[in-house]
Amino acid sequence: MSDREPPKGVDKIAIAYILGGIPAIVGFVVILFTLVNLNRNIPA
Repeated sequence: MSDREPPKGVDKIAIAYILGGIPAIVGFVVILFTLVNLNRNIPA
């Protein structure tokens, strides 16, 4: 058996990834689609 116990409490790094990462991804997608729609003459 292992003497190690799982850490107690909230993982602050995981919370920071969720609260900061998801809005960053959504913002990136919104900005990307906005730029593409404003510049329709971009060749495929």
